[in-house]
Amino acid sequence: MSTQEHPLEAIYKARAELEEAVQAQRHTRLDQMDWTAYGSALVGTLGAMAGVAGELMGQIDEIDRDRLYRQALHDHPHEALERAVEHLSNLRYVLDQAFAQAQGYWSEVEHIRETTTHRSDEAGGF
Repeated sequence: MSTQEHPLEAIYKARAELEEAVQAQRHTRLDQMDWTAYGSALVGTLGAMAGVAGELMGQIDEIDRDRLYRQALHDHPHEALERAVEHLSNLRYVLDQAFAQAQGYWSEVEHIRETTTHRSDEAGGF
């Protein structure tokens, strides 16, 4: 991200890149995939998404909500803002859970790779 770029622009770029990855994944053969690299990529991506949600939560926690509510438009009452904050908090929780699941996946495929490599070495390598 350049110093002039708004953080939201970087998020949109990342989303577009992920959408491209989904399209490319549809054409990737299962036997050509590096499962541990996928684990690393998932952990990093989900961790970054959780980081964005966490930063937003931190910023929201630091603002004067009463002042924000007074500045809210009449068609966006403070109850709606509270619900938005609650949804963001829930999103952070879900992303943290997804991150933990991705770490578990990564750990398991690393174990499989190491075990498979070790057995292959013992058998004379192939």
